[in-house]
Formats: sequence, structure tokens, C-alpha cells
Amino acid sequence: MRQIVTTKNGGIDVLKVQQKPDPQAQAGEIVVKVRAAGLNFADILARQGLYPDGPPKPCVMGYEVAGVVESVGENVDRSLIGKPVVAMTAFRWTVGKSVVQARQSFPKPESLTFEQAAAVP
Repeated sequence: MRQIVTTKNGGIDVLKVQQKPDPQAQAGEIVVKVRAAGLNFADILARQGLYPDGPPKPCVMGYEVAGVVESVGENVDRSLIGKPVVAMTAFRWTVGKSVVQARQSFPKPESLTFEQAAAVP
């Protein structure tokens, strides 16, 4: 799986694509096969080192994704597998898959495309 990593504070030249192992859901988490993701102003500020809650570098940017639940961890309803969701990733999304707290996801409205749904949060 690929991740877009912000290696340090700065302009877009600090972004690097890195290969990482596929994420595994731990207790209370889900793995989402990402169909669309959002980058917002908080991500830009965090990359520049100006966002108060930005993670330390290196880090993965991105706060929201829409996709399909691929797997679930302990204490998560297995019926979520295969369901389309929108999730808040808090700087943990990746190009292909993202692991998030199940409580930070909600069903994707049928009336929205994955791209539209990723823009909602």
C-alpha cells in the first residue's frame, strides 16, 4: 500500500510517496478500502507546520475518506464488512486503505458518490 508522507514542515516538495504494509484493524477499528479522500485547509496548514493539532513529522496527511469496509477488528460488528462508509481518519489515510476507529465512521448516504461523501466531513 502507498502512503503520501509529509516528511517535514514546508512546501509540496516535502511530500513523498512511500510503500507500507497493508493496515490491520485492531480492537475497535475498521479497515476501509479508500475510494475517495479529502484534503482540506487543516492538511495544508499541518504540512506547513502551522496547524496547532497537526501531528509530528513524518506523518500522513488527510482527515477524511469514503470507501468500503474491508475488515474489522475485535469488538466491531462484522456486518460492516462490505458496507460503504465515510470516516474521519485524523491524519491516517492512505492511497489504498485506511485504518480508523469504527466510532469515527458512518454509513455513506446512497444519494452521494464516494467523492461527494469524502467532502462532507
